[in-house]
Amino acid sequence: MQHAPLVIDIAGTRLTAEDRRRLGHPLVGGLILFARNWESREQLTALTADMHRLRPDLLIAVDHEGGRVQRCTAASTPGPHACPGRAVDAGRHARAGCRHRLVASVLAAELRASAVTSASRRAT
Repeated sequence: MQHAPLVIDIAGTRLTAEDRRRLGHPLVGGLILFARNWESREQLTALTADMHRLRPDLLIAVDHEGGRVQRCTAASTPGPHACPGRAVDAGRHARAGCRHRLVASVLAAELRASAVTSASRRAT
């Protein structure tokens, strides 16, 4: 299925009438969440359920970088900094990669439980 081209955001923790109107526009295919959009996992789950009732096909995303940039603090387990330093040997690099995959897996599971569709995680 092809999504519409626009990804928008909302200002608060609940959908307003204006948010609902914007989400109903046929060019809107997704919404990106920021820290201002949630207070707790329960509130985030209710918000995403409300969005999916309005638009079942809506892509709900969060740009979460990890480490110093943690947007998901109210809804997920905090993880270590995404890039703690340069790996000087292959063993250290492999251990760091394994840790990052584990942290990303935990974050993904927690966000999926709240019906967030996609999370982008970049090294900082």
